[in-house]
Amino acid sequence: MGVPIFSTKDNLWREYYNPLRALGLPRLNAMIAAGDRGIYSDLQWLYHFMEQTDPMVFAVLQRRRAALLECDWEIRQMAEGVAVRHAGRRIRAGAVDKVLADEQAACLRGFYDRIENFDEAVSFLFTGIARGFAHLEKHYDESGAVVRLEPVEQWFWVRPGMFAPWEYNQNAVSGRQRGIPIDPDNFLILEATPLDRMFSWLYLRRVLAQRDWDGYLDIFGIPSTFLIGPPNAVLEREKEFQALADSLFSDGRGFLPFGSDIKFVNGGGTGKPPYGDLLVYIDRMIALIGTGGLLTMLTESGSGTLAGGAHSDTFLQIARGDAAVVSGVFQRGIDLAVLEANFPGQPVLSYFQFSPSALGSAVAVAQDVAALATAGFRVDPAQISEKTGYRPAPADTPPAFVPPAADGKAMVGSSPALNQGGAE
Repeated sequence: MGVPIFSTKDNLWREYYNPLRALGLPRLNAMIAAGDRGIYSDLQWLYHFMEQTDPMVFAVLQRRRAALLECDWEIRQMAEGVAVRHAGRRIRAGAVDKVLADEQAACLRGFYDRIENFDEAVSFLFTGIARGFAHLEKHYDESGAVVRLEPVEQWFWVRPGMFAPWEYNQNAVSGRQRGIPIDPDNFLILEATPLDRMFSWLYLRRVLAQRDWDGYLDIFGIPSTFLIGPPNAVLEREKEFQALADSLFSDGRGFLPFGSDIKFVNGGGTGKPPYGDLLVYIDRMIALIGTGGLLTMLTESGSGTLAGGAHSDTFLQIARGDAAVVSGVFQRGIDLAVLEANFPGQPVLSYFQFSPSALGSAVAVAQDVAALATAGFRVDPAQISEKTGYRPAPADTPPAFVPPAADGKAMVGSSPALNQGGAE
């Protein structure tokens, strides 16, 4: 199917360029504005370094990536009358041809099993949630099957406008807005609102606050101390007192002549410096953006189990959203093409999806089903399967309850299981 023309080796020159050095607000705003016009090389290079440098940004992104990678994937089948989200839209299957659905499922499962770097591909797609987009190039074998999904880093991409088609910026040249046109069918492409856009401003504020705090500690970290000598000291005695002060302050011990005094200067007269509070605020904002709430490590004392549970529920919603977004990329980029090539003109009855049960939804669905059953309602097993990934089968009918007779013995004939020996 052709030799791939895209290579991550084209950016070796960038390894000598650290975008975090001398980063300031004008430079950051200029890179973000260029990104809004489709010029991404410098901005995405900055995002790459920031994600590996800021501890809070790193922790938030790693946590979300881990939640996605913990999901199991599966090939699922449509159920009659059940609406599902597929390739970015909701579809509802009518009468389902079970034979066709099984054939499509086997075809898709064999196709995905051939992809040699599947976990790496999923991990790279997640970077698109942080950086705004991600591209995986399809590598084919002689039969035309995809055997590898090669990541093409974000700094290689340009587009002549915010919503224009994607083009390849060979060598990741700074400022370039036009590149080599691509065939979108040869790529899996994820696009999202970039978390790093918001993180980058918070990152810069953290760097500036830490720099100012370090400067503050340089000056006021050790209180300035002055020795006031006794009155009417002559010049020769003042020199002696200066030498005495140098000796005294070097180890904090010594003798002062009668009438001398010591004065300590506090931190510039400003009291408690504000830098610590600012850094805590920045961490909270990063956690809010990245996880939809405060991380456990940032939960205020006294917030209790209820608040922690609410934070966990919110994070699970975000994680399930990530799984749905990445599933949609595979459905659009692989499912539709494979099914059209092998089952032309046939309805889509099977599809790829990350199993939501790994993210806790199966437990919630099971609890809802049990509550409805207690209230006297029955849930369609097809809907249970669609929501949880499980394929429920009817439970064996339990033996009927046999009330005791008046003499305390079981009533004869009420239950064959209890009366296999016949009547006494």
